[in-house]
Amino acid sequence: MSIREKRDRMSALVADWQTSGMSQREYASIHNINHSTFSYWISQHRRTTDPQPAFIQIGGAVTQSIHIRYPNGVELKLPVQIPVGLLRTLVLL
Repeated sequence: MSIREKRDRMSALVADWQTSGMSQREYASIHNINHSTFSYWISQHRRTTDPQPAFIQIGGAVTQSIHIRYPNGVELKLPVQIPVGLLRTLVLL
C-alpha cells in the first residue's frame, strides 16, 4: 500500500469515526486498529485539515515585554531581553 493510499484510508476512517458517535477506543477496536495508531491518525488528520492562522500576534517594545498569543488562547508575556533563539522556539510551537 502506497503512502497516498494509507493517507486516504486514514482520512476516510477518521471521517467515518467523526460521524459514528463512538469513542476513539470503540471505533478502533471494531475496525481492528491499534488505539494509539488511530489516535495518531486523528491528530494528523486535524493538523492537515484545521486552518492555521496566517500569523501570531506579538506585541512588545512599548511595554518592555513581548506578548505572544497562540491560536488556542494561551498567552505569554516575556521580557524584551529574552534570547532570540528561545523566542524563535516559542513562536514556532
